[in-house]
Amino acid sequence: MKRRLALLALLTLGVASARPNPDRLGICYVFTAGKLSLRAPCVVSPGYGAGAQYVALTIGTRQYDVEFPNLRPDQPPTIDGRAALSYRRDASFLEILKGRPVEGEEYLDCVKTRDGKADLCYTVL
Repeated sequence: MKRRLALLALLTLGVASARPNPDRLGICYVFTAGKLSLRAPCVVSPGYGAGAQYVALTIGTRQYDVEFPNLRPDQPPTIDGRAALSYRRDASFLEILKGRPVEGEEYLDCVKTRDGKADLCYTVL
């Protein structure tokens, strides 16, 4: 009986959780060489599982898959499997923000690949 209870407890407590969250409407920004090249409505599809959080950004027919590892915080985020950097931009003037966000400051979450080929920002409406 004790073995059955232990097995039941192990199965109940050891269940991994992974799920997508509801899609949300957002505004996505694409930068080329540091300059804004596209500002468009997009679908922001967040989720988590398997040791990472992810966001799929669908802009028109193009989808970007952004993944943020949470089991290994020393690993960088990725865009479509390529190593990237996270940063923030001012929501009004699109200037890159340095340091920690100030309370009440509106900013965009951004990710860009180390080679600069993909540079994306988004905000959820």
